[in-house]
This record gives sequence, structure tokens and C-alpha cells, in this order.
Amino acid sequence: MGAPHTSVPRWPTTDPGIDESGRAYAVMAFGGDAAGVAAGWCERIRALARPLWVRRCDRADDDALAALAGRLRVVTVGWRLLLAGPEIDVLRAHAVALDGGALDAELRILVTDDRRRRVRCAHCTATTEADVRPDEQLRCAGCARTLVVHAHVSRVHAAYLGSAG
Repeated sequence: MGAPHTSVPRWPTTDPGIDESGRAYAVMAFGGDAAGVAAGWCERIRALARPLWVRRCDRADDDALAALAGRLRVVTVGWRLLLAGPEIDVLRAHAVALDGGALDAELRILVTDDRRRRVRCAHCTATTEADVRPDEQLRCAGCARTLVVHAHVSRVHAAYLGSAG
């Protein structure tokens, strides 16, 4: 029997480099661990003499995601987005990028940490953040049910699925 089905992304954990065919770039780095790789990306893009938008943030909070959404409204063909940071933040930025019309082929992603997750309750739709892995349990912040975290990630909600076990 084959491996169980999963929709959990397999993010790179080493620098995927930049797509040098890009005509313009946006780089978002979340947390201190992403700073070095983002600086390397920016250095390479500047050497290519291409337009560059950079945003360094502690977290993918509402302000950071609004800035990304605003950037997506003005991008043109050939634009590339590079995201680096913890999975919990990269996944949220990835969802905003897709919602804004970006294609997976336009994105490069590096995950620096995958311990913390957003888990969306299948019962009340609340989202709970916790250091938890698939097949582990947590208490829903919305309805207080004990949820099993599934190996299923919603690209729209930027969260793992949790349901009462």
C-alpha cells in the first residue's frame, strides 16, 4: 500500500535560489532566521538590475499581508515573489499571493521552521495556532473541542484541518 494522501506542501528547507528570468521581484522575509537568505536574494536581484520590493517582518500579521496584497495589485507579467520564514507565516503569505492572482510558478519559498501551525476547526471554523504536528491533538480556541490535526492543508485558509477525533 502506498503512502497516505496528504496536501501538506513540501516546502524547500534550503535556499531554492531565484528565478533569474523574472522582470521584477518582491521579497518577503518573516523572522530573524529568514533574514540571511532574503539578503542573499536581494543582493542577487540587485546584481541583475531588476526592480525589487522588499518587506521584512516579524510575522505574517495583518499589516504585512495587506502590504503584500497591495503589491499584488500593481505587479505585471514577469513578476516573481520570494517568501522565507516559518511555515505558519509563509503559508499565510502564500494564500494572499494566490488570492491576488499569483501562480505557483511565480513563487519561490524557503521554510525556516515548521513547528508552529494554524489549525482550522471543521466544526466552528475558528483557527488555533499551536506547536502541533499532523496526527496530534489540540483544543480548539473557538469551540473547545479536542481536535485531531490532519495532514491536509487548505491553501485558501492557510491552515491545517482539525476535526473532533
